[in-house]
Amino acid sequence: MTENEDCQCSGQELMIFSCSGGCNVGQIANAAAYRLATGGTGKMACLAAVSAGMPGPVTGAKQARMVLVLDGCPVKCAAKTLEKAGIRPTHHVLITDLGLKKVDDLRHAPEDVDRAVRLCLDTLPKK
Repeated sequence: MTENEDCQCSGQELMIFSCSGGCNVGQIANAAAYRLATGGTGKMACLAAVSAGMPGPVTGAKQARMVLVLDGCPVKCAAKTLEKAGIRPTHHVLITDLGLKKVDDLRHAPEDVDRAVRLCLDTLPKK
């Protein structure tokens, strides 16, 4: 997205931001966010654009009714990035809370993504 392009983030019920760190739990967070978004749970938004200070995603997140952030590990880079931009997540999921250990390997089991999606859905209010 160039600075002149419009962000399609405004007016969302739920915006989803995820870690996509260079380890297993970061990739699980990203895969879970993708699955939630493609399944119609919410709109996945660009954490890098928030970090870069792009006004569209920042404004969109501030206008969203709910913001879900998925962090891979206790470092909480995704949540800290949002908070630095003045965005207060309404819901936060930490993938290591599933009992998964952070390892320097991008591979992960599909069932771990399933568990992460369930954790996110359990965290959100029921419709």
